[in-house]
Amino acid sequence: MAGNDKYINWEAAVALGKTAGNEAWNIFGYSTVATGNLKAMWYKDANYVFPPAAQIMQVKSTNAADTMPLLIQGLDANYDRISETVTLAGTSVVSTTKEFLRLNGAIILAGSNAGTIDIGNDLLGTPTYYKGIRPGDGRCQDSFSTIPRGYQFALYRIDAFSADSTSSKPGIFRNYVANESGRILNVARTTFFNNMNIQRRIPFVYAEKTDIQFQCATRSGSHEIGVFGEGVLHEMDNQTHLNYYSP
Repeated sequence: MAGNDKYINWEAAVALGKTAGNEAWNIFGYSTVATGNLKAMWYKDANYVFPPAAQIMQVKSTNAADTMPLLIQGLDANYDRISETVTLAGTSVVSTTKEFLRLNGAIILAGSNAGTIDIGNDLLGTPTYYKGIRPGDGRCQDSFSTIPRGYQFALYRIDAFSADSTSSKPGIFRNYVANESGRILNVARTTFFNNMNIQRRIPFVYAEKTDIQFQCATRSGSHEIGVFGEGVLHEMDNQTHLNYYSP
Protein backbone atom coordinates (compact mmCIF):
# COMPACT_ATOMS: atom_id res chain seq x y z
CA MET A 1 0.00 0.00 0.00
CA ALA A 2 1.29 3.45 -0.90
CA GLY A 3 2.81 5.33 2.00
CA ASN A 4 4.09 2.28 3.88
CA ASP A 5 7.72 2.69 2.72
CA LYS A 6 8.54 4.80 5.75
CA TYR A 7 8.16 1.72 7.96
CA ILE A 8 10.78 -0.32 6.11
CA ASN A 9 14.11 -0.59 7.91
CA TRP A 10 17.21 0.30 5.90
CA GLU A 11 18.36 -3.28 5.27
CA ALA A 12 14.96 -4.31 3.89
CA ALA A 13 14.84 -1.13 1.82
CA VAL A 14 18.16 -2.09 0.18
CA ALA A 15 16.91 -5.60 -0.62
CA LEU A 16 13.66 -4.20 -2.08
CA GLY A 17 15.44 -1.61 -4.23
CA LYS A 18 14.10 1.32 -2.23
CA THR A 19 17.45 3.07 -1.68
CA ALA A 20 19.04 4.69 -4.69
CA GLY A 21 22.56 3.53 -5.41
CA ASN A 22 22.55 0.54 -3.03
CA GLU A 23 21.85 -3.14 -3.62
CA ALA A 24 22.30 -6.41 -1.78
CA TRP A 25 25.48 -8.21 -2.85
CA ASN A 26 26.06 -11.81 -1.83
CA ILE A 27 29.16 -13.94 -2.28
CA PHE A 28 28.48 -17.60 -1.58
CA GLY A 29 29.75 -20.96 -2.64
CA TYR A 30 30.45 -24.50 -1.57
CA SER A 31 32.69 -27.41 -2.37
CA THR A 32 31.77 -31.04 -1.83
CA VAL A 33 35.47 -31.99 -1.86
CA ALA A 34 37.21 -29.29 0.18
CA THR A 35 40.76 -30.33 1.06
CA GLY A 36 43.70 -29.05 3.09
CA ASN A 37 44.53 -26.44 0.44
CA LEU A 38 43.03 -22.99 1.01
CA LYS A 39 40.97 -22.07 -2.06
CA ALA A 40 37.67 -20.56 -3.15
CA MET A 41 34.69 -22.85 -2.69
CA TRP A 42 33.26 -23.53 -6.15
CA TYR A 43 32.27 -26.38 -8.42
CA LYS A 44 35.84 -27.38 -9.31
CA ASP A 45 38.36 -29.08 -7.04
CA ALA A 46 41.05 -26.57 -8.01
CA ASN A 47 42.37 -23.14 -7.11
CA TYR A 48 40.39 -20.37 -8.79
CA VAL A 49 42.31 -18.04 -11.11
CA PHE A 50 40.64 -14.90 -12.46
CA PRO A 51 40.78 -14.33 -16.25
CA PRO A 52 43.99 -12.53 -17.28
CA ALA A 53 42.18 -10.34 -19.83
CA ALA A 54 38.72 -9.64 -21.20
CA GLN A 55 37.65 -12.45 -23.51
CA ILE A 56 34.72 -14.10 -25.21
CA MET A 57 33.42 -16.91 -23.02
CA GLN A 58 32.32 -20.35 -24.12
CA VAL A 59 29.38 -22.15 -22.53
CA LYS A 60 28.23 -25.76 -22.67
CA SER A 61 26.48 -28.41 -20.60
CA THR A 62 27.39 -32.01 -19.92
CA ASN A 63 23.78 -32.99 -20.76
CA ALA A 64 22.16 -32.68 -24.19
CA ALA A 65 18.80 -31.84 -22.58
CA ASP A 66 20.04 -28.42 -21.38
CA THR A 67 18.80 -25.94 -23.98
CA MET A 68 17.53 -23.14 -21.75
CA PRO A 69 18.60 -19.49 -21.74
CA LEU A 70 21.48 -18.63 -19.44
CA LEU A 71 22.12 -15.14 -18.05
CA ILE A 72 25.80 -14.32 -17.52
CA GLN A 73 26.71 -11.29 -15.40
CA GLY A 74 30.18 -9.84 -15.15
CA LEU A 75 32.56 -7.00 -15.91
CA ASP A 76 34.18 -5.77 -19.12
CA ALA A 77 37.80 -4.70 -19.67
CA ASN A 78 37.12 -1.44 -17.81
CA TYR A 79 35.51 -3.28 -14.87
CA ASP A 80 32.11 -1.90 -15.89
CA ARG A 81 29.08 -4.12 -15.35
CA ILE A 82 27.86 -6.09 -18.37
CA SER A 83 25.53 -9.02 -18.91
CA GLU A 84 24.52 -11.29 -21.75
CA THR A 85 21.93 -14.03 -22.24
CA VAL A 86 22.96 -17.04 -24.31
CA THR A 87 20.90 -20.11 -25.17
CA LEU A 88 22.50 -23.38 -24.23
CA ALA A 89 22.83 -26.04 -26.93
CA GLY A 90 23.34 -29.09 -24.78
CA THR A 91 26.87 -30.46 -25.06
CA SER A 92 27.72 -28.16 -27.98
CA VAL A 93 29.73 -25.02 -27.29
CA VAL A 94 28.00 -21.63 -27.47
CA SER A 95 30.04 -18.41 -27.35
CA THR A 96 29.19 -15.03 -25.93
CA THR A 97 29.34 -11.96 -28.14
CA LYS A 98 30.65 -9.77 -25.31
CA GLU A 99 34.11 -10.02 -23.79
CA PHE A 100 34.21 -10.60 -20.03
CA LEU A 101 37.13 -9.72 -17.78
CA ARG A 102 35.30 -11.04 -14.72
CA LEU A 103 32.29 -13.28 -14.16
CA ASN A 104 30.18 -12.44 -11.11
CA GLY A 105 27.05 -14.46 -11.79
CA ALA A 106 25.34 -17.03 -13.98
CA ILE A 107 21.75 -18.23 -13.71
CA ILE A 108 19.42 -20.25 -15.93
CA LEU A 109 16.21 -18.47 -16.90
CA ALA A 110 13.98 -21.52 -17.40
CA GLY A 111 13.59 -25.11 -16.26
CA SER A 112 16.23 -27.03 -14.32
CA ASN A 113 19.69 -27.90 -15.61
CA ALA A 114 20.22 -31.65 -15.90
CA GLY A 115 23.96 -31.42 -16.47
CA THR A 116 26.90 -29.38 -15.26
CA ILE A 117 27.09 -26.04 -17.06
CA ASP A 118 30.66 -24.93 -17.75
CA ILE A 119 31.68 -21.37 -18.61
CA GLY A 120 35.24 -20.76 -19.72
CA ASN A 121 37.69 -20.96 -22.59
CA ASP A 122 38.55 -23.73 -25.09
CA LEU A 123 35.96 -26.06 -23.58
CA LEU A 124 36.39 -28.69 -26.29
CA GLY A 125 40.17 -28.56 -26.21
CA THR A 126 42.28 -27.71 -23.18
CA PRO A 127 39.64 -26.01 -21.04
CA THR A 128 40.06 -23.18 -18.56
CA TYR A 129 37.04 -22.85 -16.30
CA TYR A 130 35.85 -19.51 -14.93
CA LYS A 131 32.31 -20.28 -13.76
CA GLY A 132 30.00 -23.25 -13.45
CA ILE A 133 26.62 -24.50 -12.34
CA ARG A 134 26.17 -27.95 -10.81
CA PRO A 135 23.27 -30.17 -11.97
CA GLY A 136 19.98 -28.95 -10.54
CA ASP A 137 21.46 -25.84 -8.88
CA GLY A 138 20.24 -23.42 -11.55
CA ARG A 139 22.81 -20.79 -10.66
CA CYS A 140 26.51 -20.58 -9.92
CA GLN A 141 27.56 -20.91 -6.30
CA ASP A 142 31.16 -19.87 -5.87
CA SER A 143 32.87 -17.81 -3.19
CA PHE A 144 34.58 -15.19 -5.34
CA SER A 145 33.53 -11.86 -6.81
CA THR A 146 34.93 -8.61 -8.20
CA ILE A 147 33.73 -5.11 -7.31
CA PRO A 148 32.69 -3.10 -10.40
CA ARG A 149 34.22 0.24 -11.36
CA GLY A 150 32.41 3.11 -9.66
CA TYR A 151 31.22 0.95 -6.75
CA GLN A 152 32.26 0.05 -3.24
CA PHE A 153 31.29 -3.09 -1.35
CA ALA A 154 30.46 -2.94 2.37
CA LEU A 155 30.82 -6.42 3.87
CA TYR A 156 28.57 -7.04 6.87
CA ARG A 157 28.59 -10.79 7.46
CA ILE A 158 30.57 -13.96 6.73
CA ASP A 159 29.42 -17.47 7.60
CA ALA A 160 31.17 -20.76 6.90
CA PHE A 161 30.02 -24.30 7.54
CA SER A 162 32.21 -27.39 7.82
CA ALA A 163 30.87 -30.94 7.60
CA ASP A 164 33.57 -32.20 9.98
CA SER A 165 33.37 -30.65 13.46
CA THR A 166 35.62 -33.03 15.40
CA SER A 167 38.03 -31.36 17.77
CA SER A 168 41.12 -32.39 15.82
CA LYS A 169 39.79 -31.27 12.44
CA PRO A 170 38.64 -27.64 12.39
CA GLY A 171 37.73 -25.84 9.19
CA ILE A 172 40.05 -23.05 8.09
CA PHE A 173 38.99 -19.70 6.61
CA ARG A 174 40.95 -16.94 4.86
CA ASN A 175 39.93 -13.80 2.98
CA TYR A 176 41.95 -13.29 -0.22
CA VAL A 177 41.88 -9.73 -1.58
CA ALA A 178 43.63 -8.42 -4.71
CA ASN A 179 43.40 -4.93 -6.19
CA GLU A 180 43.77 -3.83 -9.81
CA SER A 181 47.51 -3.16 -9.44
CA GLY A 182 48.15 -6.73 -8.31
CA ARG A 183 48.63 -6.19 -4.57
CA ILE A 184 47.44 -9.32 -2.76
CA LEU A 185 46.38 -9.50 0.88
CA ASN A 186 45.54 -12.77 2.64
CA VAL A 187 43.75 -11.63 5.78
CA ALA A 188 41.28 -12.63 8.51
CA ARG A 189 42.56 -16.20 8.70
CA THR A 190 40.87 -18.24 11.41
CA THR A 191 39.84 -21.77 12.30
CA PHE A 192 36.33 -22.85 13.21
CA PHE A 193 34.38 -25.90 14.31
CA ASN A 194 31.17 -26.67 12.41
CA ASN A 195 30.13 -23.03 11.92
CA MET A 196 31.95 -19.70 11.68
CA ASN A 197 29.89 -16.54 12.07
CA ILE A 198 31.46 -13.09 11.69
CA GLN A 199 29.10 -10.16 12.18
CA ARG A 200 30.73 -6.80 11.52
CA ARG A 201 29.04 -3.95 13.40
CA ILE A 202 31.06 -1.56 11.24
CA PRO A 203 31.26 -3.00 7.72
CA PHE A 204 34.55 -3.63 5.98
CA VAL A 205 34.68 -1.63 2.74
CA TYR A 206 36.27 -2.93 -0.46
CA ALA A 207 37.29 -0.51 -3.21
CA GLU A 208 36.27 -0.70 -6.85
CA LYS A 209 38.07 -3.26 -9.07
CA THR A 210 38.90 -5.47 -6.08
CA ASP A 211 38.95 -9.25 -6.46
CA ILE A 212 37.64 -11.16 -3.45
CA GLN A 213 37.90 -14.85 -2.64
CA PHE A 214 36.49 -16.36 0.53
CA GLN A 215 38.84 -19.34 0.81
CA CYS A 216 38.42 -22.41 3.00
CA ALA A 217 40.27 -25.63 3.75
CA THR A 218 40.00 -28.68 5.96
CA ARG A 219 42.43 -29.47 8.74
CA SER A 220 42.79 -32.93 7.25
CA GLY A 221 40.90 -35.16 4.87
CA SER A 222 38.19 -34.07 2.46
CA HIS A 223 34.62 -33.03 3.17
CA GLU A 224 32.03 -30.40 2.24
CA ILE A 225 32.46 -26.74 3.21
CA GLY A 226 30.18 -23.82 2.38
CA VAL A 227 30.90 -20.11 2.85
CA PHE A 228 28.61 -17.08 2.59
CA GLY A 229 29.28 -13.33 2.53
CA GLU A 230 26.61 -10.64 2.70
CA GLY A 231 26.86 -6.90 2.19
CA VAL A 232 25.81 -3.82 0.27
CA LEU A 233 27.13 -2.76 -3.13
CA HIS A 234 27.16 1.05 -3.18
CA GLU A 235 27.30 3.13 -6.35
CA MET A 236 29.71 5.92 -5.43
CA ASP A 237 28.29 8.69 -7.64
CA ASN A 238 24.70 8.02 -6.57
CA GLN A 239 24.40 9.70 -3.19
CA THR A 240 20.62 10.08 -3.02
CA HIS A 241 19.47 9.62 0.56
CA LEU A 242 15.94 8.38 1.15
CA ASN A 243 14.19 8.82 4.46
CA TYR A 244 13.63 5.24 5.63
CA TYR A 245 13.19 4.30 9.24
CA SER A 246 16.17 2.54 10.77
CA PRO A 247 15.96 1.39 14.37
